[in-house]
Amino acid sequence: MMAVMPAGKPAHGRRTALSLEWDSEVRAGYLAFGAIGPGEAVSQRVVENPVPGIDDIVLDFDAQGRLLGIEFLDERVFPPNLTAA
Repeated sequence: MMAVMPAGKPAHGRRTALSLEWDSEVRAGYLAFGAIGPGEAVSQRVVENPVPGIDDIVLDFDAQGRLLGIEFLDERVFPPNLTAA
């Protein structure tokens, strides 16, 4: 697991540690915007990749509609400058 801190002025006057995980067995990654408790992610939105042959990403939201995290279903859509290894 790789920890990443947000750059610049924090939103709403607070800092949140981001966590970035990569599972090499299933070749998928997850970027969490803070701690996510069991059952906290109540809805998901699949974002289709416009490039044929590259898997989508999934956005996780809580009951208030706040973005909790992003699941990367293909290492080719992993954020630039980060190594999925």
